Amino acid sequence: MALVGSPVLVALVTLVQNWLTRRQSGTVVLEIGGDRVELTGSPTELHREALAAFLARHPE
Repeated sequence: MALVGSPVLVALVTLVQNWLTRRQSGTVVLEIGGDRVELTGSPTELHREALAAFLARHPE
């Protein structure tokens, strides 16, 4: 999945996703101005779509 959004936010999301994958468990919630998305160690397609939409709403 190509992540589109703020380069810093994309880097943070990638770092968190890699960390969660290594742990094989857990959930991290990212929130910007009341807009929230959950990252998990085993993301579903729905999680990936929600993440893509979240990043698209926060391009800077």
